[in-house]
Amino acid sequence: MFNVLSIAMIIPFLELIFYGDNSQLNIVELSSDPNSWMAYFNYLMGAKINELGQQTALIYFSIGIMIAFFLKNLALYLSFYNLAYVRSAVVRDIREQIYNHLLRLPLSYFNKEKRGDTMSRFTNDVKEVEWSLLGVVELYFKHPLAIFIPLVVLFVMSYKLTLFVIVVLPLSGFLISRIGKKLKNAAQAGQEKLSDVLSHLEESLHGIKIIKAFSASEDKQEKFKDLNDDHFKQMVRLNRKEFLASPLSEFMASIVLSSILVYSGSLILTDNSSLPPSILIGYIAIFSQLIPPAKGISEAFFRLKKGAASMGRINEILASNQEINDHGIKDTLFEDCIKLTNVSFGYTDTLILKNINLEIKKGDTIALVGPSGGGKSTLVDLIPRFHELNGGEITIDGTDITKIDLSSLRSLMGIVTQDAILFNDSAANNIKMGDHYLSGDQLLDAAKIANAHTFIKNLDEGYNTNLGEKGTNLSGGQRQRMSIARAVAKEPPLLILDEATSALDTESEKMVQDALEKVMQNRTSIVIAHRLSTIKKSDKIVVLDKGEIAEQGTHEELISQNGIYKKLVDLQTFG
Repeated sequence: MFNVLSIAMIIPFLELIFYGDNSQLNIVELSSDPNSWMAYFNYLMGAKINELGQQTALIYFSIGIMIAFFLKNLALYLSFYNLAYVRSAVVRDIREQIYNHLLRLPLSYFNKEKRGDTMSRFTNDVKEVEWSLLGVVELYFKHPLAIFIPLVVLFVMSYKLTLFVIVVLPLSGFLISRIGKKLKNAAQAGQEKLSDVLSHLEESLHGIKIIKAFSASEDKQEKFKDLNDDHFKQMVRLNRKEFLASPLSEFMASIVLSSILVYSGSLILTDNSSLPPSILIGYIAIFSQLIPPAKGISEAFFRLKKGAASMGRINEILASNQEINDHGIKDTLFEDCIKLTNVSFGYTDTLILKNINLEIKKGDTIALVGPSGGGKSTLVDLIPRFHELNGGEITIDGTDITKIDLSSLRSLMGIVTQDAILFNDSAANNIKMGDHYLSGDQLLDAAKIANAHTFIKNLDEGYNTNLGEKGTNLSGGQRQRMSIARAVAKEPPLLILDEATSALDTESEKMVQDALEKVMQNRTSIVIAHRLSTIKKSDKIVVLDKGEIAEQGTHEELISQNGIYKKLVDLQTFG
């Protein structure tokens, strides 16, 4: 509004310059005829000039123009001032929504998706959405008003000329929308290419030691170059289409402006024209203010298309099925046994586990052994419902685990994996792992049971020492003992040990094994064994082969069967 006012103030200024003397004014009455509106405005301006005098009126009109421009720019600043909060808040909310959703997705999602692609969606796609948000506000609120208000004023100034403009303008909008459709496809392809680049980067950083060890740097560089070049070519195509928006819209506006000049000239040249030259100049000046928002709409439209492509990629994450949590039974107890009945599972149509029947009594230690790829880790992942069964059921004290609240179910278990996963946080918080109500005594007891207390207290800041990314400030054995302390801190009735010592050296393994033996006392344990010497005293040893239970029994019983277990034992030297 202030923008139009600042330009409209030029018209009485021109009247004063062109006509000067307004002593002979014809009184004009306001009527429903649009032509009378401008005549009435001119009459009021002329009367004001006569009242003030030409020099004083000139000063007043100049001051009025300055005030109008000041108010226009003040309003512009206030709009951006408020928009800064909206943009940042939306980006914050989207990132929070993505992160929270990722934590609720099943493990199967992360097994098939590339981490680099997920990171790309979390960073670059969200950034595109932020920019497109500005486009949304401009496309649907700012620019339409910036076009509508001048059009209303132009209609008052000359409805014939304005109707002519309205007929010509849609042509440019049609051409811009055609380009916008192609831009969205190009933007989506560009983001996918970038995710490939980031995935390769993430993979290379993760495996940098192996790349150097096998002198594979040149191969990796060549692959990265190919991926990076593909992204480069896609972005060149994308940017060229995007940069076409502004010149195209400006060129179309020049066609419309030229048409106005021809049409308005023909109106003025007629003997009975109601369009004075000063009004025409003001008309063209106000019309020129339609060009920036028209260009802005095309640019915002293109930003919106790019943002829509990115939002589509974000929605692929948000639309992924979350872990099934039926909000079932809470505060579940484990007092008798866990039973697996005809359990079958496969990540795809091919089953990894077939008709597994197994009973785990409270207080027993169950060892899972067998050749690699037999399904041992997959089997233990089914008990905390990291995956949903293809068939059969798992029950705790007779209750199907699908009817138990997920948080309650997993609170029954402490899990120690082969890879000791620690977080960039203090030693205390790594042991607490989300349970901030864990008492100091429980924390210390867990660390002592895991043989971790001694080395933790010797760290620079003791339990408040930050362990670094992935716990890199600790040795392998120390990281594993931290994992054990975390697993037992909440005193879970069931302990799952997935090859917890297989990646350690002999000295570290002995300390970790001592910790595990203390942890497993008076506790139900499921152990995936790497070294068979560590599970000879287990209450039951289960041999998995090709997804099926091939043998089960005590160490002595399986040795006497002279089957798979006996062959595995013969391959290892017992101490």
